[in-house]
Amino acid sequence: MVASKTDWYLEILLGLFMGLRKGEILGLKFSDICYEGNDISGFYYLSIQRQITANPIVIKGSSSIESCKVIEKAPKSDASYRKLRIPEEIYRELENRRERVEGMKGKRKDEYYDGDYVSAQPNGLPHSVSSMNIALTKMCSRNGLPHISVHSLRRMAATIMLEQGVALPKISAFLGHTSINTTFQYYTDIMDEKERIVEYMNHKFTDEDIRALGGGVNED
Repeated sequence: MVASKTDWYLEILLGLFMGLRKGEILGLKFSDICYEGNDISGFYYLSIQRQITANPIVIKGSSSIESCKVIEKAPKSDASYRKLRIPEEIYRELENRRERVEGMKGKRKDEYYDGDYVSAQPNGLPHSVSSMNIALTKMCSRNGLPHISVHSLRRMAATIMLEQGVALPKISAFLGHTSINTTFQYYTDIMDEKERIVEYMNHKFTDEDIRALGGGVNED
């Protein structure tokens, strides 16, 4: 796999198999990894608690943007706060990343900004919000692959779940959507049997439920 040879392999796995948004990936911290269960059987989870976004700095007395500051913010909506089970492959990569980060801390010492970020620059500061898409574009271009973005990985995660027969409400919760209608609107085009979707909606929800879903929320 081409991605495994890049510095962004873990981030790509988080988008492709855990359906995380770009800001959620960049905002992950090692303290968000938790274990539930006993010593014999249990699972590791990721707790989605924040996102990294760009805060535009406007020139005083002008509408022009001078620069964009990277900041932490709460997740996109209340539904975006979620806990996701970590597949073994991704957990191994998280531990590899932790080891790499600890090595960087040892090298840079006081020059390292310890924000506990899983995805960070060599000095420990969070990446810019455009960094992952730039890395994906370069990776695809160099290897003759079709262009993909972080959102493309998220859509692929939804596709995998749909093909495995996962119910739409579970996919919606997994992706952190505010409403099932959002999931329905954004992902119907990747379902092969659209008649099956309509049948599902008709049988699983009453007319009152459908109305309650409203027009959905514009979120990726």
